[in-house]
Amino acid sequence: MNSQAFRQFKIILITNKTNAGIKNIINSCNIKRIEIIFYDSFNAFKTENIFLKFLIITFKPVLFIISFFQMYLILKKYKFDILMGNCGGYGDFRSEMASVLAGKILGIKNIYLLIHHSFTKPRMWKSLINLIDLMIGKYVKSLFFVSHATKTSIIKNTTLFSLFKNKSYVIHNGVTLKKFKKTKVKELNVKSGTLKIGMLSRIERYKGQSDLIDAFANLPKKIKSKYKVFLVGSGNLKEVSFLKKKILKNNLSNNIKIIKYINKDSLIILSNFDLFLSLTRDFEGFGYSIAEALYVGTPVISTKVGGVTEYLNRKNSELIKPMETKKLTELLKNFTKDRKKWKTKIAHGKKLISYKYNSEIMSEKYFKLLN
Repeated sequence: MNSQAFRQFKIILITNKTNAGIKNIINSCNIKRIEIIFYDSFNAFKTENIFLKFLIITFKPVLFIISFFQMYLILKKYKFDILMGNCGGYGDFRSEMASVLAGKILGIKNIYLLIHHSFTKPRMWKSLINLIDLMIGKYVKSLFFVSHATKTSIIKNTTLFSLFKNKSYVIHNGVTLKKFKKTKVKELNVKSGTLKIGMLSRIERYKGQSDLIDAFANLPKKIKSKYKVFLVGSGNLKEVSFLKKKILKNNLSNNIKIIKYINKDSLIILSNFDLFLSLTRDFEGFGYSIAEALYVGTPVISTKVGGVTEYLNRKNSELIKPMETKKLTELLKNFTKDRKKWKTKIAHGKKLISYKYNSEIMSEKYFKLLN
């Protein structure tokens, strides 16, 4: 939105009221040409109650119809030249799908779908979702994916792609190459000489925070004392409770800290870490925080999942298999000893993001295709 290519566009963001990251968008964008509309998304409703979960799954089609009318009422207030449905994942009932259907009825000619993550397997209503896929296939002009891995996931698991063989494009995400002042974040304060390990993601089982605790617990006491680990992010309450118990069980309360949310630019947060970890167990569409870490000069250890291997390699990072805790333990040992090797990786990573995966390159690609 801040790129040169889209500087003359009036942009309207329609987002769920629970979107915690919207503050960063407001702070970092030219708000004069950006309007933000908040609404209550019934498709994003989450609960830990098993009975309520069952009810939500059972009545998903009804909630989807409500989403359709929500989108219809919002979209009809404007005359859009372009409507972009922005999907975290694809495969279940989603508000972005409802917006595409509503946009078609309202006569919006240029409708696109951008998919960031992998296929989401529906628990019920597969036939109905396939029917919606066919409708979307007729209404959407093109599909965009943030990685080849995401594209492959959609090809394998949905009927959607068969309608877009010549109208689908992979455009990797790009980091905004902005100047920022590297300032200390008070939530991440440590005593002098302590190395800070960071994970910046939702706390869910598949994100691998538990694997880091296991790997850290196996470190020699002398090396443990050199590190302070910060798990930054909100998420599943049961998983947060599980992690806290695991930290206590391994006597790591002085070494590992869970922080729900830090209201700072992600670049500033990442620049405060000496080492950044992404330990997702199954799939990353792109891994934006990883790319940001490379840009600010924070070395990266990541699992080899999804789209991350499309830009990460041995020159700019360390890659491990999911749940490969023994290897992770060895890398944490190595980080305290062979700093020259890690500094070389930093240089390669920053160069890669700056010249190939920046937001101006990404935006030019979108601008060209949308025109």
